[in-house]
Amino acid sequence: MVICDTPGTNPEADKFQHNVNVAAALNYRPISRLLIVVKADTRMANPLDRIREFATDLLELPDGIIGTLVTHMDTVSWSEMEFKTMVQNELGIDCVLFSRKHTHKKFLLDDIQATCTQTLNLRVDHDNFLKLFKIGKSERKIILQIRKEVQRFREIKEQFDEARKAFAGKDEIDLVFEFQAWMERQVVVSQKKLAKDNDFTFFGHKAEAEAGYIANMTNQMRCVLYDLRIEAAKFQKEHGAGDARRCPHCNEVWIKVEGCEGQTTCGNRPSVSIDIRDASFAELGTFSFAWQNLKESFKLAINKLPSRKIEHKKFASQIGCGNNINWSSLPKVSIPPELAQVVKPVRMDEVPILSKDVPGAKTWHAAVDHALDTALLRMQLGKKPA
Repeated sequence: MVICDTPGTNPEADKFQHNVNVAAALNYRPISRLLIVVKADTRMANPLDRIREFATDLLELPDGIIGTLVTHMDTVSWSEMEFKTMVQNELGIDCVLFSRKHTHKKFLLDDIQATCTQTLNLRVDHDNFLKLFKIGKSERKIILQIRKEVQRFREIKEQFDEARKAFAGKDEIDLVFEFQAWMERQVVVSQKKLAKDNDFTFFGHKAEAEAGYIANMTNQMRCVLYDLRIEAAKFQKEHGAGDARRCPHCNEVWIKVEGCEGQTTCGNRPSVSIDIRDASFAELGTFSFAWQNLKESFKLAINKLPSRKIEHKKFASQIGCGNNINWSSLPKVSIPPELAQVVKPVRMDEVPILSKDVPGAKTWHAAVDHALDTALLRMQLGKKPA
C-alpha cells in the first residue's frame, strides 16, 4: 500500500502550483481511497464543516472514493460514533477513520487498508482541473459582474418555469429539452462576455486568476443546469428494459419493445428504430429563445417555429437463430448492467468550465496540461518509513 500526503488545496500563496501538485498525486497511480484529513476540535461542527468544504469541491470524483481521517481525538470529549454518525447523515460519507496521539502506525495503516476495496484510475486535466480546485481571486469589479451574470441565468430559469405552464404534451417535452440545450450555450456566452469585459487573455501571471473567475461563475450556473436536467430526465421513459428473456435454441438474450406476448422468431427486430419517447412523437417542435431587454426589465421570449418530421429507419440486417419462439414461455434472465436503467444518470461532465470557444482558452488548457505533466514527471516515491 502506498500513501501519498499532498499539500493543502487552499494555501495563502501560489494556489495554482499547490493544486497542480495535488492533481499530480491523483494522476500518479490508480487510487483506492482519498482521505480528507482534519483535526478534531472542541466543537464537533468545526471539523465537520472542513470536511464538507473539501467534499463539495471533490464532487466530480467517483462516488465512494472519498473518506475522512480525524486526528487528535485524544483532545476532545465527543465520541467517534457521534462524529461518524453525523458525517454519514449530513455528508453521506461512510468511510470515517480516527487517530490519537498514541495510535500505533500499524493499526492506523490496517484501518486505512481495510477501506480500500476498489481501484480507480483518476485523470485530472484541463477539462476537470477547475472543477476540483479553486484558484480564483476576489477583485470586486469582476465578482460583481459574476454575480450579475449568475443572477441573469437564474432569472431566465425562473421565467421559463412560469412560461412552460402554457405548454403540454409533446410540446412541453420538446420545449424542456431544447431550452436545456439553449441554456448550456448561454453558459459559453457568459464566459465570453466576462472574458471580453475584463480583458482576460489567460496568459501570463494573471492566467490562473482569470481562469478562476470563469470557474467561479460557471460552477454556480452548473447548479441551475443540474436542476433543469433533473426535470428533463423525468420525461425519459423505459421501453421494456425490465424484461429480458433468453432464446432456448441459441441462448441469445432479447428485450421486447413491441408486439404481443405470443409467437415470434428469434431475431425478429422492431419494425422501426425506437425513440426514447412515445410513438406519437413523430414531429419535433422547434423553439427559439431570447432574453429581451425591455428598458426597465428583462423577459424570456419563447417562439415555436414550424415542426420537423422524424424519419424512422427500418432495420436492414437480421440477427438471431430465426427459430420459432413463444415470448411468454421464454426463460427470464437478469438485466445486463448497461441496460438496467434506460435513463442515464444526470451528470454535468460535458458542461465546460472554460469553453475552448472563449478567446485564449486553448492557451490556458495547454498550460494546465503541461503543468500537470511536468508535476507528474517529478513525482517519485521516497524510501519507506522505518
